[in-house]
Amino acid sequence: MGVMVWSMVHYEADDALAAGKASQDDSVKQVVICTPDKDLSQCVVGTRVVQHERRDILRDEAGVVAKFGVSPQSIPDYLALVGDPADGFRGLSG
Repeated sequence: MGVMVWSMVHYEADDALAAGKASQDDSVKQVVICTPDKDLSQCVVGTRVVQHERRDILRDEAGVVAKFGVSPQSIPDYLALVGDPADGFRGLSG
């Protein structure tokens, strides 16, 4: 099946996904990151690296922009401003 497995002890699974090398391998046609975690949206690249969320939502780069109003590269800044309770970030008030 070509499934990659990393043993993670000190880090969260999304850290392994973000650091994965499959997206840099030209023989890989598409990388699907299966998580509703907002911070993983920063890993989306065009239609090649996409995010699969619950309810059969497959989000490419245009989908990230449509949902959050920013490009995948700006997701860390966006979440720092608005917060991300799942990761314990409060965001800025107001």
